[in-house]
Amino acid sequence: MNNILAVTLISYKEGLRHRVLYGIFIFAVLIMAFAVLISGLFMRDITKVTLDLCLTAVNIGGLLVPFFLAIYLLAKDIERRTVYSILSRSISRTEYLLGKFGGLVLLTGTIMGTLTLAVVAAIWGSRQLYAGYFFTSLSWPAILTAILASYLGIVVLNACVILWSTMTTSSFLATLLTLFTYIIGQTVEDIVRFMSVKTPGVELSPFFLKVSHAVLYIFPNLAAFDLKQSAAHGLLVPAKELLFLTTYGLGYTTAALTLAILIFRRRDLA
Repeated sequence: MNNILAVTLISYKEGLRHRVLYGIFIFAVLIMAFAVLISGLFMRDITKVTLDLCLTAVNIGGLLVPFFLAIYLLAKDIERRTVYSILSRSISRTEYLLGKFGGLVLLTGTIMGTLTLAVVAAIWGSRQLYAGYFFTSLSWPAILTAILASYLGIVVLNACVILWSTMTTSSFLATLLTLFTYIIGQTVEDIVRFMSVKTPGVELSPFFLKVSHAVLYIFPNLAAFDLKQSAAHGLLVPAKELLFLTTYGLGYTTAALTLAILIFRRRDLA
């Protein structure tokens, strides 16, 4: 446990020193400032537009970790073989992977937590610029729920990065697989739902339908963690749905990490 915590803290501090972090922070904060200004053009939907853009900025900030820092912290270690210096000490491969994952989770939480404070500032600024009655449908529990769901989805994606990094020998390939995972996770549910609708005169191959359903179960359904629309309309997701979403996210994360550990234990790093 001490080894896992040590690797977690080292990875966390290393990630905080990465220059890309500050660029994404500035970009996300600019989006929020832009949201406050542009929402005035939509006088009937000021709250919705402001929250949509602000929550999108929080999500973009969180996605910085799997698409940039995770590859830098893990795949680059394996590609450059700097992992040897770590594993040569009394640290097992399992502890190394879990420590790296813990560092990614902390980084994601720090980034999204900081940007959540920026969301509060953006909403306060919008209230000062526009009439307060525009924000009567604002629900802070719904906003926090949407941010936490987005955070859980990115944690799942971080687990996928760990898995792809242990399976491949190239950081570029790990990045590419992570990108495919994200795209599939955001679209596959809509594709399966669209194909399930029977259109007169149009028949789809049963094999293609089976493949699409298999992809839905193999890859994470990241679109399920997107609750921005509910938050924008001040709607709180039912507790049963949140419980199922949390169980699904934690279960998929556990499965991905377990598979990554099994692969990494057998991998020849020479």
